[in-house]
Amino acid sequence: MHIVPSFLALSAALLAPAVAAAQQVDTPDTETEASEGSAIVVTGSRGQPRTVASSPTPIDVIGGEDIARLGGALQLRDVLTQLVPSFQAQQVGSSSFDSVARPAGLRGLSGVHVLVLVNGKRRHNSALINLNSGNVSAGANPVDLDQIPASAIERIEVLRDGAAAQYGSDAIAGVINIILKSNATGGTASIEAGQRYGDGVNGSDGETVSAQLSQGFALGDRGALALSIDGKYQNATVRNSDVTGAFYFPVNGQPDPREATVNRRTYQGGLPQLRQIQGALNGNYDLGNVEAYAVATLGYREARVGQAGRKPNTTSDIIAIYPDGFTPFYTLHETDGQFTGGLRGTIGGWKLDLSSTYGRDYARSGAENSLNASLGASSPTTFDTFSAAFDQWTNNLDLTRSYAVLGGRNLQVSLGAEYRYERYVTKALDPAAYVNGGYVYPAGTPLARQPGAVGAQGAIIVTPADAADIARNIWAGYADLALDVTDRLLVTGAVRYETYDDSAGDVWSGKVSARYKVADWLNLRGAFSNGFRAPSLAQQAYAQTSTQFNLVNGAYQLIESKIVRTGSPIAAALGAAPLRPEKSRNYSLGFALTPLAGLSVTVDAYQIDIDDRITLTGLLSSTGVRAILRANGFSGDQYVRFFTNAIDTRTRGLDIVGAYNLGLGSLGRLRTTLGYNHNVTNIRSIAATPAQLSGLGLTLFDRQTQGYFTVGTPKDKLILGLDWNLDRIGINVKQTRYGKWASLNNTPSSDQFYGAKWITDVELGYDVTRAARVAVGAYNLFDTYPDKNTVANTIGSSIYGSNSPFGAYGGYYYARLSLRY
Repeated sequence: MHIVPSFLALSAALLAPAVAAAQQVDTPDTETEASEGSAIVVTGSRGQPRTVASSPTPIDVIGGEDIARLGGALQLRDVLTQLVPSFQAQQVGSSSFDSVARPAGLRGLSGVHVLVLVNGKRRHNSALINLNSGNVSAGANPVDLDQIPASAIERIEVLRDGAAAQYGSDAIAGVINIILKSNATGGTASIEAGQRYGDGVNGSDGETVSAQLSQGFALGDRGALALSIDGKYQNATVRNSDVTGAFYFPVNGQPDPREATVNRRTYQGGLPQLRQIQGALNGNYDLGNVEAYAVATLGYREARVGQAGRKPNTTSDIIAIYPDGFTPFYTLHETDGQFTGGLRGTIGGWKLDLSSTYGRDYARSGAENSLNASLGASSPTTFDTFSAAFDQWTNNLDLTRSYAVLGGRNLQVSLGAEYRYERYVTKALDPAAYVNGGYVYPAGTPLARQPGAVGAQGAIIVTPADAADIARNIWAGYADLALDVTDRLLVTGAVRYETYDDSAGDVWSGKVSARYKVADWLNLRGAFSNGFRAPSLAQQAYAQTSTQFNLVNGAYQLIESKIVRTGSPIAAALGAAPLRPEKSRNYSLGFALTPLAGLSVTVDAYQIDIDDRITLTGLLSSTGVRAILRANGFSGDQYVRFFTNAIDTRTRGLDIVGAYNLGLGSLGRLRTTLGYNHNVTNIRSIAATPAQLSGLGLTLFDRQTQGYFTVGTPKDKLILGLDWNLDRIGINVKQTRYGKWASLNNTPSSDQFYGAKWITDVELGYDVTRAARVAVGAYNLFDTYPDKNTVANTIGSSIYGSNSPFGAYGGYYYARLSLRY
């Protein structure tokens, strides 16, 4: 479905009158020397809005201008990576789901430990699960930030502190609140194009074209409606190498002559080919005593992700179909939408907000250029393998008012109730994708009497036995208080009760925080809270089978990997237990400085303890495991994983955020920024190996899997930014240093270590008029790559560290035209 070219044509038509208008509009310069700390925020405070500096907990504010500059080529999670030091998204390639809905998190934790709000309302989770085992998000299905159009965003507030008592499950690492545009007039538009350069081995690729349009409309004199639409086409980016070893069977004891000319670049893993279109609306209308509001987003996305090639001399291929082997591609068609409607007003001195939000993410997975070898020459080459859907319906009643107490001191009282319904469904689709056709290679051939591999190659497969349909209801109530004890001391407290009608049960959480104003330019702050995260429905119900290359005993092997449902007979036979909620304790202490006009600095230290953390086990395989598998009707050649409350972790870190805005007279204006995060995670304890496995010489949570949490991401990240503007010219330069990281293996000799790297981003912009701007720039200007892998690469994959925090794909260079009118 080629939706983006038509979208771009429509955008061009829409942009035409705007370009003409841009030649006449003369927008005044509204820049000020205001401190970053004076920005008003609503996240973390349900009553009176506070500034960043006066908030009792750390909050980052990302303005719409920064989002607009980065949100063309970059996905929203990459925008946050660029601007928030403790937020990190990985550029995973050749990993099906993870190449599209990529792993990301805050303060070294998983994406499911971050609660995402849109205009203060809970955002639904994705139906896609992070399955790449090389990161801390393995097995999670967090909110997909990239489904929200960047052109619709006015600002983003990132609360870097535990907030489960205020907002509910998932808010262990913090809260990301995305505030949408609400303008009644005017708008913005942009179109951007760019590409990546090759690494000297691979040619240029990753060509990307994106367009954005946002427009505000007045609804008489009583309301406003802001509409936004984004579209993007992204070509694949591949950084591969030659496959080693023989492709064909020997001829008369000698190598087949075709070995000399065969294409050995069969590994096509990398960033996916992507097409997407997204829209959003944000409206409000004054009904007199109350205001009605509505917020909606809708998006459609297609992706095609290259996998490792299959050689013709293996049981994965049927020579009659692919005489020279083949490279399968994982395919995705995804629709995502959310709608919120509500009323707000004041009744009896109480500010009231009544809302209902429904969100749904539906994804259909498949494979192209593939086959099911067990079907022989009759196998299809294209499959729809399975579908997954996540639905969430959230209803909220929030009440807030202020009282004068203790001789006129302000006491803010907030009360609320929530009902939430969630459902997760997976369905098997094409039977040809999973059926065992029983094909056996005929006598007289090199593979005589061997069975063909079962299942669509390069695909994620859900069989009818794996299919899931699970739902639950959640009820919650909370109270949130804030008291100005003195002119200098603010104390806040919150308590929340949630009850689930599944195994998560009943949970209490609480939070206390305080801010003390030492001087007008110095605020001290600290907080303590406990929180929780209920096992997601996907973690309770998801099951699948896939074929993948994995490093086994120092060499890459094609294995069949199966994730089994925790409550299934095979999981029970391997000792799996019902999942319990994760429990957390958050501690933070810091200060905010605003000593000069335009200067702000915040420093915050934190510790996050999580007990019973849920993740996937390591790949379980041994003689004993094979015996258990066969006893339960499975192939003994499978590697099995399941979800479990595996570990207790402790994450300690430090955030430093600073900004300085100053005027330079005739030399223009300068804004400098600094962001630093130091983050270390240690495993405090590991769940005991189940009795069923204890005698098999296995560890439930092996050395390789432990490494994902402790050394799999850098401990340090430093961002230095400079934004200079003079008349019509603007230059933005950013230097980001990612610390070293490592990939551990169960065989220590196969460990891989990667050094720290500096990444330079730059943009040069010129205002053609007050309303039209052209810009050229680069992400990763100097085409920096992570260190090369040290394990022998036999499958033709990238020679660079695949879980690099800044990606293994080199520089991206672009040009953009943007308008405001």
